[in-house]
Amino acid sequence: MLTAKLSVRYEDDWTSSLAAYDVSGEFLASTFRDRRYFGLLALEVAEGDYDDVVETIREHESTTSVDVLERYSIGGVDRLSATLFIRSQHFEYTPLQLLLHEGFIPLGGFGEIRNGKESFDLLLTNREDLSEAVGLLERFGAVKIEYVSSSFQRQITPSVTEWSEVFETITPRRRMVLNKALEAGYFDIPRGSTLQEIADDLGIAKTTASQHLRKAEQHIMQFFIQYVNIAVANDD
Repeated sequence: MLTAKLSVRYEDDWTSSLAAYDVSGEFLASTFRDRRYFGLLALEVAEGDYDDVVETIREHESTTSVDVLERYSIGGVDRLSATLFIRSQHFEYTPLQLLLHEGFIPLGGFGEIRNGKESFDLLLTNREDLSEAVGLLERFGAVKIEYVSSSFQRQITPSVTEWSEVFETITPRRRMVLNKALEAGYFDIPRGSTLQEIADDLGIAKTTASQHLRKAEQHIMQFFIQYVNIAVANDD
């Protein structure tokens, strides 16, 4: 068995037009029936490009409508994250739908967008399958083989339940101290502020600030280190 990532510039589609912006995206879900396409797209985009990116998608000739389901700032990096529900009409299969129709198995989702290209991780039986997948995608535009591997490795990511559990451990007070510490550069090297300064800004005792911060750090690190260990074990 092989795994491979293939990217294609889908000419004449709004995805290729996004090459002009600082944006990346992931299709969370999609379906195609009777020439009608419905897709759920998660975007990460430079704040200054957001309106133009959404307008590029909305104004494309194939797009029927775009609904912004959520939008929020990514703290401290002048970027926005947004989830879009896209309806459009196509007179041919999209790259993903063609791969599915021909029996290929995508891994880890419904595809990504980066630098104006759609990319797909595929599970393949052999090199002949790889050649066939490339041939199918070439119907849409230039194709690049990003990587090919003879080993199968499933990407282990936290479940929704696990995320919810760790979020519940970060109480409003702990979140307040974490946000203030990050904003004040407490985690920078060298530190941009002291624990006493953070406590003074929040109007609480230094011991109280320390307790909230250490408890929050403990829960966050316990959550993430298990996945760091899994990733390292898979690389060995």
